[in-house]
Amino acid sequence: MANQRFAVIVGVNDTYTRLRFAERDAEAVHELLELEGFDARLFTGPYVTASEVKAALRQIATRAGKTDLLIVYFAGRAVTPMWSRGAETYLVTPDLDESALSENPDSGLRMAFLERDVLEFFAGIAVLVVDAAGPSGFPGPRSHRYAALVSCAEDAAERETPVVGHGVLTAHVLATLRRQPRVTIAALTEAVREQGLTPLVTGPSWTDDVVLVGSAGEPAPAVLPLANPLDAATGEIGQLIRRLSQHARMPRHAAPRSTGTRADAGVAAPSRVEYVRAATKAHSTALLEYTAGGQFQPIDSSKRFDLDAIRPTLRFPPGADWFGHTVHDDHRTVLCVPLRHAEGRSLLLALVDPAPELLGLGQPLAKILETVWRTDFAATPDEAEVEVLTALREAFGRLPRALFEHCFELYRRVLESYSVVFQPVVTLGKTARRIEVHSYEALARRSAADSRAPVAMLRLAEVWGDRFVVERDKVILRMALHTYARAHADGPWSEPKPLSINVAVRSLLSDAYVEVLRTAIAELGLDPAAITLEISEQDPIEPRRGEQWAEAPHAYFHNRLAAIARDVGVAFAVDDFGEGYASLSRMAELPLTQIKVDRAILHHPLAAKELSLVMDTARHASHAPRVVIVEGVDDESPLTLREIYEQRIRHVQGWITQQPARPTLRPLEPEVCERIAALVRGDDEHRGTLMTRPRAAAPGELPMQRGA
Repeated sequence: MANQRFAVIVGVNDTYTRLRFAERDAEAVHELLELEGFDARLFTGPYVTASEVKAALRQIATRAGKTDLLIVYFAGRAVTPMWSRGAETYLVTPDLDESALSENPDSGLRMAFLERDVLEFFAGIAVLVVDAAGPSGFPGPRSHRYAALVSCAEDAAERETPVVGHGVLTAHVLATLRRQPRVTIAALTEAVREQGLTPLVTGPSWTDDVVLVGSAGEPAPAVLPLANPLDAATGEIGQLIRRLSQHARMPRHAAPRSTGTRADAGVAAPSRVEYVRAATKAHSTALLEYTAGGQFQPIDSSKRFDLDAIRPTLRFPPGADWFGHTVHDDHRTVLCVPLRHAEGRSLLLALVDPAPELLGLGQPLAKILETVWRTDFAATPDEAEVEVLTALREAFGRLPRALFEHCFELYRRVLESYSVVFQPVVTLGKTARRIEVHSYEALARRSAADSRAPVAMLRLAEVWGDRFVVERDKVILRMALHTYARAHADGPWSEPKPLSINVAVRSLLSDAYVEVLRTAIAELGLDPAAITLEISEQDPIEPRRGEQWAEAPHAYFHNRLAAIARDVGVAFAVDDFGEGYASLSRMAELPLTQIKVDRAILHHPLAAKELSLVMDTARHASHAPRVVIVEGVDDESPLTLREIYEQRIRHVQGWITQQPARPTLRPLEPEVCERIAALVRGDDEHRGTLMTRPRAAAPGELPMQRGA
């Protein structure tokens, strides 16, 4: 195929040089080139290896034709080892062991490899763009058979600017590619130099007119995207959110605060009214209760707040769609923001004389303040900031790119701060010796000691779209596999117990996710057959608006899963069965090895018959038998464990073990096996046992909360 366009894009943040925006640079370049029709491959994050980058480069180089174009982009750190006497340069990937380079110089991403085996070997036109931090003696390209644009700053402070959140060179490259409908290599170089930058530029003169983006024919007419109403307010919104985060953590704002009820008003914590006042530069603030009688009563207030002085200006119009308003008199300006509407009682936030420039934000300001009241900037500032930005997106449909990218970076940071724990799937039997751990499910938690899943934060990705969903699943996949490998190494079993990990449909359609899966399994030396990816029943299998699939949705997705199974070797399960889209057809038509029945089925009037139907479908002759696992089996399950067992169910998951999920892998305690076997046999059911009547929770005990 002629005129193909390829791109290999690498971005690696670096704690040594404090590079913060290299990965963001790479993602922005990747997104732009993909929109331009490039076959673009992205490598970012702490698990990128030099070997996988080199493999992708060689694959492209060996199959290219003379009319093809290749762009290689790197953002990160560059090193020139002392032993090489300045003759060798490496682009740093997370797996680079600099101490081993003198004995194994090909173990890293070596400039000599890039030049000899990729850029010079490439049959078409090759372009190298490097935006790095490293030694001032970085030699740059030695060949003139390809075009190169190279910037190597001495440190992170010189390479990148937090104002735009990008490397300096990359910021101007992106601006040029986005601003001009048709950009050649020469035009890009000139545009960068016009900004006062002095990158190293090499390449034969015949590459100057090579078109990087846009049509290679006549210049296309200029296209100007419609402005987002929030674009002009991007800076003010970002500054306000940062101030909220900063002031929430200041000791001087630690005071009793209210969450909206008088009962909670005395809880010792950072005072929202105080840090909202400080962040908005207001004279004073207050949380007020508005009753049906038209009266305002203070629940919490900052110092200097005088309700009597502003009472004549307070209003609370009816209607849930009201964002808020300002009231001016000769002495002051009062901003009124509704926080909660309820019949007979509502809550209002009043700010007296906030900063005038903030009032110009209008409804976004009200939405930010309303969201602050249901988040906790003091405890989890990153999560709170993500929630505020998500509320803006939900309310106004779309955010400016700078805020979108900032939220994406924050969200990834939040996810990477989480821990992974493992909940056992238990094999049932009527004797204790038959009770054992069948497999584990990986669950995300804010910490290993936290029994509750961060459900809202995990589901928040769906508000932002596929990029967030795929990134969420990639981060959790990496954490789950790495934690599992460590836990298995320290565990009691010589053969690994199978592991299941939740994944969204859109992630399985993403090549980037599959590449992370393949790479992590290979690096950790895991048996791919022991890994099962759980697809939620509540996740629709259908093309996005504007997408076209060559086959019916289930057939298309079936073929996709079959290809991943052949390529990587993992298995698939349907999760939350019975609570989502076309359950029986999904179970019958997809190549599944497990079916996880949602706990809600246990509460249906015909639960036993439904479980029997699931078992019949799972064992249908046209498929290999599937393992059926009933989830959420706990103290409140209406069906006894004996009744579940009688429906031919041999595996359950939930609080049945009465043990919290842990980051370690351990066999069941003997007393747990004895108790479960007794429940399967139905011992003492007539007396009302654990599985036949509600049991009061022990102090500090929580029912098991499932998570993604």
